[in-house]
Amino acid sequence: FDCVQSIESVYTGGCVAISQDEQRIFTTCNEDIAVLDMASGQKLADLKGDTELITTFAVKPDGSHLVSASRSMQLVVWDLRTFKIERTFKARDSHILAMDIDATSTLVATGLADGTVNVWDIDRGYCTHNFKGHGAMITSVRFHPGTENLCLVSASGDGDIRVWDLKQRKCTSVLKSHVSAVRAIDFDESSETMVTAGRDSVINVWNWTRKSLIRTIPVYESIEAAGVLRIDAAAVFNSQKGRVVYSGGEKGIVRLWDLDSGEELFTQAKDRNAKHTFVDVMYLPQSGNLCAVTNDQNLLFYSATAQLKRVRQIVGYNEEIIDLAYIGNEHKHLAVATNTEQLRIYNTDNLNCELAYGHKDIILTLDVHSSGAIVATGSKDNTVCIWTINMKAPVNYRVTCVAVAVGHTKAVGAVAMAQGSDVLFMVTGSEDRTVK
Repeated sequence: FDCVQSIESVYTGGCVAISQDEQRIFTTCNEDIAVLDMASGQKLADLKGDTELITTFAVKPDGSHLVSASRSMQLVVWDLRTFKIERTFKARDSHILAMDIDATSTLVATGLADGTVNVWDIDRGYCTHNFKGHGAMITSVRFHPGTENLCLVSASGDGDIRVWDLKQRKCTSVLKSHVSAVRAIDFDESSETMVTAGRDSVINVWNWTRKSLIRTIPVYESIEAAGVLRIDAAAVFNSQKGRVVYSGGEKGIVRLWDLDSGEELFTQAKDRNAKHTFVDVMYLPQSGNLCAVTNDQNLLFYSATAQLKRVRQIVGYNEEIIDLAYIGNEHKHLAVATNTEQLRIYNTDNLNCELAYGHKDIILTLDVHSSGAIVATGSKDNTVCIWTINMKAPVNYRVTCVAVAVGHTKAVGAVAMAQGSDVLFMVTGSEDRTVK
């Protein structure tokens, strides 16, 4: 028996980036960076690290290079045509926690744990600016998209936001309103409005020219990611001026806000019994999707123009595989139970995966009916869920929990479905020493 295909880990937690043309996904995979094809989810290459954990990385807007930083305090420039290292340079004496590359793909800004902000020339490999002034570690850096004034915005763990003029080589403004770490900085299409959000549960809207606070939007959750959508939101959400901000954080849902009034426009429906939180949310303007990165190493894609319906998911890490079985007569899909509460349905052609939420604790066993369209799963939550599978249905309706068998008083570790199209019953065994 030779291995013809392998479903392996592609994301183990940490930084995730997507190329501007939305063709490739870059994920942290242990000490390496995995390069995935956006359409198929297949791994194209591994950018082999230096045995130290990756702290952050960023992709050039032109897609030619990736700049990564690790615990070894080295900045590494990768050629994305050959997937090989082009150059390496030492990045001062502290860990790099935040990174951004300017629109011209010339400069990379790095935020360090000691509160220093550095700007580097990527192609020549030397430091052009060294800014000091923050009193805490840097949590976010962002270049202003305008080309006439080369400015950099940095934010730190104490909530301070500083604006640096690269031509004058000095700090021109200090914006104080946040009281905790600022995790997100973004600009609207005119580049005249700046949006910041953080772990103090607010989104702040700033006038860029005057460097003044326009409004504060309370969101009542710790925010890890926020940004401005580039869609015609006036038509989609009936907002007056069509400027919409998205946010994601500890509640594990994407929420949309009117930038001009501060009111909440839409909240994504949370999956049943889902426990994840979001560690990052990225906007993909070409496809109109939002890519949410969860703390349990999954990438969930939501349509920003279709009421935040989930259109796709990529499972980054499977933990321990406990049970699996083929679904359907064509043997193209695989039901997998891992060390999590979700049932996972893999397409063996392209490794896309459906996550089915329903159990409250780890799934221990599964069995498939002979029809190939019904799956039973037993769990540590003392229940058995019955799922119907139709992989030709729309995305959100492919895996549906139609029944829950309740009665066991301890974990259900064995389940068997009767085999035969005309017999629809099952047998379960549990730690409570009963068979039902």
